[in-house]
Amino acid sequence: MKPTPLLNPYFDLFQLLKNHPPDLQLQVRKKLIYPYSWAIPTSEAIFQIKEYTPLIEIGAGTGYWAWLLKQAGARIHCFDHEPNTSPRWVEIKSSQLSDLAVDRDHTLLLCWPPFNTGMATQSLSRFTGSQLIYIGEWRGRTADPGFHDLLDWKWDLIDQVALPNWPGFRDRVFFFKRRTG
Repeated sequence: MKPTPLLNPYFDLFQLLKNHPPDLQLQVRKKLIYPYSWAIPTSEAIFQIKEYTPLIEIGAGTGYWAWLLKQAGARIHCFDHEPNTSPRWVEIKSSQLSDLAVDRDHTLLLCWPPFNTGMATQSLSRFTGSQLIYIGEWRGRTADPGFHDLLDWKWDLIDQVALPNWPGFRDRVFFFKRRTG
């Protein structure tokens, strides 16, 4: 049975703009990333992420990806250091990373963690579960070198999904499993 189509206005807006000049696309992107997300979700990506439920998202921003995941039937808990960002697509709780007690059966979701801040490295270092989903660029404009080094040293890439990209960007969904032994 085919899954019910998701309401995904960000993807719809991206589709309307994809044949316009790159300069215009990038100007519009600046207006869309804050109410929606830095990365453009697709139904394929959302339904694949849903298979890893329950999820915990650190740095959820407005909660747009979580909103789509909930449409798909995922169980997700969202946290951000600024939980009252507007618009809010889902409930987002305020929490410091050190306060989070995450069940080992949860999958950690990080979508476009801030560049060179240490947030992604700290989240991954404190996470004790065995599955991680990272949305962003590989050693690009997301996370920090320490995060990518941890992934290289302690995690195995098990799958990835291409995403639509604004001109000059290389976003993907990366699925990792913690190495044992």
